[in-house]
Amino acid sequence: MPTTDALKPLGFPNPQLFVPYADVLRYIRYRLKVLGHGQLKPFCAQFSFPYTTVVNLKNGTLKRKEPRLLQRLLAALSFETTASQNPLATGEDDRYLFLFPGEPELQQFREQLTYIDGLAGGAPH
Repeated sequence: MPTTDALKPLGFPNPQLFVPYADVLRYIRYRLKVLGHGQLKPFCAQFSFPYTTVVNLKNGTLKRKEPRLLQRLLAALSFETTASQNPLATGEDDRYLFLFPGEPELQQFREQLTYIDGLAGGAPH
């Protein structure tokens, strides 16, 4: 039987550290699009990503949501997150959330996303 020192309460995640699926998808699509010609296939091979699925994600032609793939892509792009389903979701738009480990990482992600949105005309797609 484990000692009580080894058992730690699960705790409740800080809701301020969650980012919705749509924001993560927008960020990753941009980052994939800025890879140079011929760099996507080696990138996928390096991190063991399914090349065809990543191409479909980049082009906006995915048939279904891929929260685990987005989580793995974020990690490859220097953002460790935890992907989870939102138990209070009212539709597909808010079904998946990504939890950042802390405020500095979330702030960096949001700054980069704001920059991306500015390049795209200032409005999220």
